[in-house]
Amino acid sequence: MMRLSRICLSAVLPAIFPFVAGAQNLNPTVEVSRQYRGSLMELDKPSVEMAVPDSVLQFNLQFDYSVFDSPFKGAYEFRPFLMDMDIAPGYVDARKLYLRTGAGYTLHPELDFVWSPVRNDKFRLSLYAQHRSYVGKYRALGLETEGGVTGIVPDGSRFSGHDLVTEAGIDGSFDWETGVLDFRTGYYGTALKDTTVSRGYNAFDMNFGIASKQMAGNHFVYDAEAGYRYAEDIFTYTGLQKDRMSEHNLNLDVSLGGAFGSGHSFLLGIGLDYASYGGVFDSDAGNVTLGPRYLYSSGRWNLDIGAKLAFLFRSNGPDSPFMMNMAKGQIIYPDLNISFAAVKKYLDIYFAAGGGPDINTYSSLLASGRHITPLYNIVSGAPLLDNTVERVSLSVGIKGNIASRLRYDLSTGYRNFANAPLATVAAGPDRLYPGIAYDAWQMFFAKLDFAWVSQDVKIDGWLQYQSTDAARRNAALFAPPALAGKVDFQYNWKERIFFGVGCGFSTARYGSLSGMAVPEARSLKVPAFADLGISLEYAFTRKFSLWIKGGNMLDMTIQYTPLYSESGIYFTAGICLNL
Repeated sequence: MMRLSRICLSAVLPAIFPFVAGAQNLNPTVEVSRQYRGSLMELDKPSVEMAVPDSVLQFNLQFDYSVFDSPFKGAYEFRPFLMDMDIAPGYVDARKLYLRTGAGYTLHPELDFVWSPVRNDKFRLSLYAQHRSYVGKYRALGLETEGGVTGIVPDGSRFSGHDLVTEAGIDGSFDWETGVLDFRTGYYGTALKDTTVSRGYNAFDMNFGIASKQMAGNHFVYDAEAGYRYAEDIFTYTGLQKDRMSEHNLNLDVSLGGAFGSGHSFLLGIGLDYASYGGVFDSDAGNVTLGPRYLYSSGRWNLDIGAKLAFLFRSNGPDSPFMMNMAKGQIIYPDLNISFAAVKKYLDIYFAAGGGPDINTYSSLLASGRHITPLYNIVSGAPLLDNTVERVSLSVGIKGNIASRLRYDLSTGYRNFANAPLATVAAGPDRLYPGIAYDAWQMFFAKLDFAWVSQDVKIDGWLQYQSTDAARRNAALFAPPALAGKVDFQYNWKERIFFGVGCGFSTARYGSLSGMAVPEARSLKVPAFADLGISLEYAFTRKFSLWIKGGNMLDMTIQYTPLYSESGIYFTAGICLNL
């Protein structure tokens, strides 16, 4: 379901996977911001904004750092802010041109560009471009078999490769007295090469959205967004011929209803997520949802009570090697959010219940990890794509602030999946292949988001504990880490020098090896890690600054995707222009 407090509509961004942690916390107030950001497959991030250097404070950033929101990504989803800062193109501020670019060793070239040639009270048009790459050595990771011990360990060797991501397009918005229209069209592409695969992925996106503005008294409420992507993935695996997979992906979300001056609202949400595939896999999958909801806001109470009806459908072509998207849902899911302001403006107590299915598109698979390949599924005989079915999610928590400086959100809860993906590894005749596998599992969790903001110092981060039975139910799955988190610190001296330190960490993840080369299960481990980064920026003027940052300063073997780790410590330096 969509947030009524904003319209979020754009192309699919490379680091976002469309699983939402539990039920969404919807705000019954209907309003639309001119700020335009997000993605078609956007997941909700914690409300605490992150501390970033001065040059990028002029724009919104999108950070990939939460390990909870997706049951698939586990610990290797998150990256510290020093390593993965993505601007949201089109954000309107007092400037017309923004350019941030840099490179270093090992080679991590990056570029952020936004130009807004047309901006006024009613209409805005922006052109944007972004590039992130890694070109260099990877640490070769393989099986350790001496002494009967099996595990994923560095063998001391390296192999060359690259991983390039580029995004560019046009976005804009037009608003009038009672509503706002947003649009975006663009390109997203990746180029990847390693010892297993050479891949070129190209996607073209179109997205539109329209929503009513907040008004006093009784009125009709509407909020709709639609997006379409065409993508083609051309890949060549070692020992196999070149192949391709195409994807058509259509998304539609509509919310209609009435808002009444007494604080009552009645809404009906309608959603469609449809994907059609061709090439090496020939299949279709879709999910249609209906969500009637009643909202009430008065005094200290905010109620959002509803239900979600979901209908999954699919078809598999006669030439498809696997039956995909076979998992079935339960049709009816809870959709409940209740909050109580125990201390107004300082402490809220909340409860949420939710659930639902997701068709897990091919685009979202590559967004979660570009090294994850269909070759795993060929080796293991498992489906490449299947539906996530979350039977129920429950969470209770408190959030608020202390003296308007320390902000926090502490929650605990439970999630139960009838079917959901996790990372896994299969053994082929001569190498290992990372992939995903699907099974039923459940999770208990506790999470803390926090931030401290003062004039000179900013600290924010999160910590999470999670306990699952995924490895017990299916030993081939890598269970999420028991403990993970990240902390970012920034100090600024007289708005001239900005110094930052960030560290994300994860405990080990455990699983087993499966595949035709290993008839029996063998214990595997993705080791624990701490990903430490530093940054320094000097602002000569408000329009020009120099910056440098370093990543993986502890030189650890960090596997965001099992079996893949960049070479180690790196530094990137560059310039920033705000004109």
